[in-house]
Amino acid sequence: MVAKFIVVALAALLATGFARPQEETSPYYGLCQECIPSPNNCDITAPCSSILGNTYCGCRPGYRAGGFPGDVSRQWRLNIPGHEHRVWVAPGVSCDHLCNNPFGINVCGEVSFNDQCKA
Repeated sequence: MVAKFIVVALAALLATGFARPQEETSPYYGLCQECIPSPNNCDITAPCSSILGNTYCGCRPGYRAGGFPGDVSRQWRLNIPGHEHRVWVAPGVSCDHLCNNPFGINVCGEVSFNDQCKA
């Protein structure tokens, strides 16, 4: 009986989106959204990182968000020497896809640069 209650309660939490924030409904979803380091509002796959005075959720090198790589409201790269390979995402967006080119020259080149983001 208790096990059935736990299963039903867990299913209800998952159905409401408690387990993972829905990117499009997040108040942080949008263009060049900075993250909040404490409490961290980034997905666990994209820690809140500081770059040149701004804080963005940063994917691990070689990874990007799923979906459309050209959608700069979800993910983008910054044209900063030495950091062109990093993919940055809106808070709540998961970095769970390996880039087409995760190593070498033009790492994650399928993700667009976003010149509107502060850096």
